[in-house]
Amino acid sequence: MKTQTQNFANLNTSKVVNRILKNAIGLSVVLFFGSCMPDNEVEPYQPQPNGIALNNRFENNRIDDLEEFTIDAASGGIITGSQGTKVNFPPNVFGLNGTPVTGQVIIQLVEIYDKSDIVLSNMSTLGRKNNGNKEALKSAGEFFINAKQGSNELELLGMIDVTSRDTAPANMDWNMKLFRAGDELNDTDEWIEADENNDGEPDGVEFKEAQGANGVMATYNFNLGSFGWSNLDRWYSYAGPKTEIFIDVPEGYDADNCAVFLYYDGENTAIARMDVWNESLEMFTEHYGSIPIGLEVHIIVVTEIDGQVYYALQGTTIVDNHIEVISSLSPITQSALETLINGLP
Repeated sequence: MKTQTQNFANLNTSKVVNRILKNAIGLSVVLFFGSCMPDNEVEPYQPQPNGIALNNRFENNRIDDLEEFTIDAASGGIITGSQGTKVNFPPNVFGLNGTPVTGQVIIQLVEIYDKSDIVLSNMSTLGRKNNGNKEALKSAGEFFINAKQGSNELELLGMIDVTSRDTAPANMDWNMKLFRAGDELNDTDEWIEADENNDGEPDGVEFKEAQGANGVMATYNFNLGSFGWSNLDRWYSYAGPKTEIFIDVPEGYDADNCAVFLYYDGENTAIARMDVWNESLEMFTEHYGSIPIGLEVHIIVVTEIDGQVYYALQGTTIVDNHIEVISSLSPITQSALETLINGLP
């Protein structure tokens, strides 16, 4: 169901006036009822959105998704994640301070293919171009790959080969490229186009088809020269007119205590985080001001209150100078929210 969109001709004036009126009315109510309350009356506890708890939840979700495998450093080997991602490690590819290691090595892997994992792991598909502009990406899979031996974080002395899970050829996106982000599990860097070969050009992705149990299936294949986060992506492109979008969250919510995501309907894994908070308007917006007019989207707002996940999920169609009003958030279990997000069109 589409929600009503408020489109103001003068954004600053209308929003500021609205805030002034709201604050004035609120102050009058407080003064009136405050004068009627006994001096010893204690205001009831009001649960508040907790940004620290929300970020801890995001980090814990990444940890919960982390799989570990053991292989021999000298002989190498192939690991396969629970969702089908394969990583091939050549012999003697693991190093410590430039020297190959021997013995058993622990491989760590996170696979992110679903919409809910992108949101609830805070792994937004927001990319940064060479000129510094940030724009939305469409992903075919995000991966964290790392290796440890005891307390030592290892490095790669050569290239490793990564193969995505199987995909029906009709669902393949032949314009995918390789993007990289941070080195650590809980990094939240924007994605940038990768240059693993250091040739000055963005790295492409190979596509392979093979006969399997489910018929002919295809995979994305790419090489990595360092550990950390990698992503199969392409820039979201749209030729029509574009506009800014503003998300008006309920009073008391801001960039410190909730997360707002913009999901592009029909694009499956194009989910950008609205990580700009306009202090004067008290609304979320985005970096680039290039949301396509006429695009159907869903706004996803998530926070945590007293250990409970709260959310809002609201569909709309983008208009010029778009303002989307989120009136309230509701409690939900994380598993139920995952189902709702994955069910988006």
